Amino acid sequence: MSTNTKSFVLSFGLAVACLSTMVGCGPSGISLSGTAAVDGVPISKGKISLVPKPNVDSPTAMAPILDGQFTIPADAQLREGEFEVRVSITADRAPRQELTFLGGGDKKSVGKALSKALKDAPPAEENFTSELDVTGSLDDLALNFSRSDKS
Repeated sequence: MSTNTKSFVLSFGLAVACLSTMVGCGPSGISLSGTAAVDGVPISKGKISLVPKPNVDSPTAMAPILDGQFTIPADAQLREGEFEVRVSITADRAPRQELTFLGGGDKKSVGKALSKALKDAPPAEENFTSELDVTGSLDDLALNFSRSDKS
């Protein structure tokens, strides 16, 4: 084999080795999936965020919650450590109803109707927080939050 051929084979081999090291064997992060509920009722729509504590070398990971289920895939590059778990519930907005105006300057009736409507309306978003120590991938993580703990 000539010197040029040996040099090419060696260079090609080194390039392949470097590329395989950079590409790796797929995602190396931790995956988490499970359920999220409030007072035992699955969260119909929301989002979950895992925010690393200051001493944890991991990115923040986020995922939607649909029908009480969530999955943070390994390609989110989540690492082991302590995290603050933030869950936001998004309330479905009721279809806009046509407003009815009361005639005759009846401000008291309008005020009562408006007060009742605001009281009965669901919050636009409700938030819960907790802490989690992530030590490896899980596919059965059960998060249950309580509204009574928020008061």
